[in-house]
Amino acid sequence: MLSMLKLPAMRSPAAVIVVVVALALLAGSSGAIAGSSGQPTFGQLTRPALEAAPAGAKASARAVAPSPASPADPAAGRVFIANEASGTVSAIDSRTNAVMATVCLGSDPPIPDTPQPAGPCNADVTSPQHHAPFYDGHLSPHGLWLTPDGAVLLVTNRISGTIVAIDARFTIPCPVVGCTNAILGYTPVGREPHLATVRPNGQEAWVAIRGESHIEVLKLDPAALFNPQVRSTDRMPKVATIDTVRGPSMVSFTSDGRFAFVAAGKQNRVDKIDAERRQVVASQTVPAPFTPFGLVSPDDQELYLVHKAAGSLSILRTGDLGFVVQSLPVGPRANHVYFVGNLAYITIGGPAPSAADPDPQGKIVIVDRATHAIVHELVGPEWRGEPHGIWATADGTRLFVGHERGDRLTVIDTGDPNSPSDDAIVATVTDPFLRQPIDIVIAPTLAPPSTPTPTPAGTPTSTPVVTATRTPAPTSTPMAAPAIVPPATPAITPPATPAIEPPSTQAITTPVPPAITPPTTPATATPVTATIGG
Repeated sequence: MLSMLKLPAMRSPAAVIVVVVALALLAGSSGAIAGSSGQPTFGQLTRPALEAAPAGAKASARAVAPSPASPADPAAGRVFIANEASGTVSAIDSRTNAVMATVCLGSDPPIPDTPQPAGPCNADVTSPQHHAPFYDGHLSPHGLWLTPDGAVLLVTNRISGTIVAIDARFTIPCPVVGCTNAILGYTPVGREPHLATVRPNGQEAWVAIRGESHIEVLKLDPAALFNPQVRSTDRMPKVATIDTVRGPSMVSFTSDGRFAFVAAGKQNRVDKIDAERRQVVASQTVPAPFTPFGLVSPDDQELYLVHKAAGSLSILRTGDLGFVVQSLPVGPRANHVYFVGNLAYITIGGPAPSAADPDPQGKIVIVDRATHAIVHELVGPEWRGEPHGIWATADGTRLFVGHERGDRLTVIDTGDPNSPSDDAIVATVTDPFLRQPIDIVIAPTLAPPSTPTPTPAGTPTSTPVVTATRTPAPTSTPMAAPAIVPPATPAITPPATPAIEPPSTQAITTPVPPAITPPTTPATATPVTATIGG
């Protein structure tokens, strides 16, 4: 760089000092926004580095790469909810349990003298506009995942087959109805994607394509995602396809991102993939073919697999895929797992609805990660409405649970994170858009409390949050320890090296910027039939 600059003759020591300082600042600013590869990545750009850069460099850096979560981060502690029936994503303040904003994922707004339907809040499952000409919105937001720094939220839409990227730090109140300004871009993927999981390095999203037998890898680059000059469908390009199990339902990584584990929705098998080589290196037969959820434990030693239709849990060693626990009964229609302290919390939907019991009771099962025994259960009428998604705040003091059929969230105070006996329900959250809340994620690092902002005009007001004095939730008697499978050598069948397909060039059209119109109040949800979803 210095060799390219033509410097005037220096006539005084002071002039020399000024030039040297200026060059040092210039070099520092260029290093602040680039990783080891020279490209910005999620989690690399720190706020102190931005503040130390000169004014011009600071503005440029903020334009291409947001800073990681900090005490002043507007997204810190935000709870994001995928509402599959209303076609929206809700943002909730984890400190107050108040619904802060709703991002609508429907079509562009109406255009005079054209069939363009009235978006963007028209992705409701009861809306007839899905089949109307010109409907160009997304459908059935199902899975959520955040980049490691909490800057970008990825929304997996099952029916439309799209992955939508949302700026998780969008301004509240939103400047437009439907908060469509928060949508950064989207990428079409294969049939019925279930979840896009972000690799711990923040540079890739691995999409489980449940309607196929492969994983699609998308590139995540803040310089593209936050660049308005990049076409919205070019901001997360597909860079690889990895053959794997039939109907992959979820990918979970070790904390260093070296290995990925793929649970299957249509086959009784789990795959272990070398994430760098993008090749399957080991497989294991599991007890049931419908395993919609699999999550690696915080210490990277175990993989928790939920067999939904079988109502059971299996735990495998991540090293050799050997069983630690095989088919531990946890309850009918088991759903998600989340770890708090030494405990694993598992949402149980309960029996399928029937004429005799249209709203059966579910529960939360708590497993001790050291003994692998069920040590507690949260039961009672509060757990009707099919508990499904579950996630904890960064400090582990609050758990948020979505009720798939109950159209509400339940908030649990965990008390001592390592003791299940003092867990208590402290709030219930409802809202017109909280319909079939299927998945939950929470941005890292709680921000200090701030003055509540008013609800933007035209946005439905949330139903007042129901809070209660902290009383222990109804519980069952402690459960007996399960039979532990001895660590015998597993039968691991190394599969053939899968072919990795390079991404193909697609013909892209530039989307028309929507002129936002106020949403109407969503229609009441139709009863859910007694089927097992995942």
